[in-house]
Amino acid sequence: MKWTLKILIGIILIVLMYGSIKQWNYDSKVWDEHQPTGKFSDIGSNKIHFKYSDKGNITYVLIAGLGESMHTWSPIEDSLKQRGRVFMYDRSGLGFSEEGILPRSVDNTASELHSVLNNEAIPGPYIVIGHSAGGFIARYYAKKFPDKVAGLFLIDPYQGDIGQDEIEEPPLSYKAMNWSFRNMAWSGIPFFLLPQPPHPIYKTSKAIRTYGQEGNTEKISLEQFSKYKSDGLDMPLYLLFADQKGKPFNELNAKWSKEMFELYSNRQNQFISIESGHHIHIEKPKMVLTALDEFTSKISY
Repeated sequence: MKWTLKILIGIILIVLMYGSIKQWNYDSKVWDEHQPTGKFSDIGSNKIHFKYSDKGNITYVLIAGLGESMHTWSPIEDSLKQRGRVFMYDRSGLGFSEEGILPRSVDNTASELHSVLNNEAIPGPYIVIGHSAGGFIARYYAKKFPDKVAGLFLIDPYQGDIGQDEIEEPPLSYKAMNWSFRNMAWSGIPFFLLPQPPHPIYKTSKAIRTYGQEGNTEKISLEQFSKYKSDGLDMPLYLLFADQKGKPFNELNAKWSKEMFELYSNRQNQFISIESGHHIHIEKPKMVLTALDEFTSKISY
């Protein structure tokens, strides 16, 4: 029994040593090969990496999904620049932005975005484009700073406050995985758990840690979101739903997305179902841009 325990501990130590070396080598390689393409804004607590194109009469503010950098917008970036001013950024701890204050709640992320927009004198009005968890942040930003937002354009957004009574407690395996992201990103274990990323920078230890931190704030973020209750529900809204036919929970996600959409009362609003994976702006960029053009044409600014 004693020898079995020693062998087991030895195997664990070898795995951790191998994983940590692999993660360190991966981080070093990524930071050597990929350099910032934008500028940095000092918001006091940390510096935020952003890009801004200043041609046009309206500003598109882009908010990426959970754990993702501004690279996710590459398929539509150039086309957006032909349509107006474009602001995109890496949230704290993601991409080239420095790690930010904890918790990585919706209020902290929205407030950091607001600080960058003010610091850099990014003019409004804003059409806020949010994907996945970025859609939840966009909705919160519009509630907290309604005078800054002309409209919300959400791409398969996380519903957040909808369907909570239909969700079971996350399994222990999910909690353990999230804990490892937050506390053992250095070990290489989360590296092996995550799929091949759309961009190498998504799998650095810093990004993995932030991914876990963002995912671990659901409870506090929902509490912060609920404080605004019915604020901003007359906001113009287009919602693009990724209809992943045959996939688990697709019908439930469609139900929740429609319930969220119906909270908003503006007559211009549209719910658009698109047969696509979760990243509609990557898989079906032309359809996203067509819907955005239609939406922008309805906005008064």
